[in-house]
Parts: sequence; structure tokens; C-alpha cells
Amino acid sequence: MPARASQTHCTDQEQIVFSCSLGYKSVSVCASTDFSAHGGYLQYRFGKPGAVELVLPESSTSASMSQAIQGRPLMFAGGGGGYLRFINEPYHYIVYSAIGKGWGAKDGVAVEKNQTRIAYWECQDIPVSKFTDAFFTDKGIAADQCEFLIPGID
Repeated sequence: MPARASQTHCTDQEQIVFSCSLGYKSVSVCASTDFSAHGGYLQYRFGKPGAVELVLPESSTSASMSQAIQGRPLMFAGGGGGYLRFINEPYHYIVYSAIGKGWGAKDGVAVEKNQTRIAYWECQDIPVSKFTDAFFTDKGIAADQCEFLIPGID
């Protein structure tokens, strides 16, 4: 049984929306404690523990968050999940967590360039994930404009 996610790039003053180890690196989605449809921030962070290599959006006060972050809940037979897409054209970084009958749990991060998947990494532990229908609705996450297929089931 994989270990529960213990590494995160989120601070003690932030909410962990998603976090998992990818092996020698980890991915986290961190939010301010006041993150809502009307304020606060949400950020993607990737890198080695204690050495973040990529943060999106770069500013935690970004006014264009609705253009830089999209997502949606997912429905599957015997399960469900969701994903967030962080946009930094021509690259998209998609953090996903899902479970379905016949294929089990799939969690990780995928990278797309010009709408073509160029890489993905699966979580090596059990992720912390708050991807629920209520999360996407209550937090006012803009609906993803592209189709995303979970790696390993597409």
C-alpha cells in the first residue's frame, strides 16, 4: 500500500488542495485560507522538496486567475474525480485525481504542449486531494475549455 502524501509545497498558512510525491519531485496545488469564488489564490507548485521549480500563476494575487486556471469534476462508473488545468501557453499542467471501476485510482500530473500530451507522472503515494463536485462549484473554478483524458484510461 502506498504511503499517504507527506511532502507538500504548501505552507502552514495555506490549504492543501492537492499534493503528492512523484518520486524525487512532488506536485502541490495550494490555496490561501480565504480562497473562494470571490477572492484568495490557487497555485500549482512543482519541484523537489524544499526547492520549487515552477509556480503557476506566478503571482498569488493574479487578477487573471480565471484565464490561467480551469478544471472540472469527472464522473466514472463506480467512481469519479476531477482535475485542474494551469495554463502557461503553450504549456498546460494538469493535476488530476480519479477512481473508476475496472481501473482503480489514477492520480498525478500531465503536461501538454499545444494541446498534445508530452509527459505525465503518476503519484507514488496516496495524494491529498479535495477534487469534489462541491470544490469546483463553491470555488468558482472556470470550466475547462479543452478535453482531458486521464493517462492510463484513455
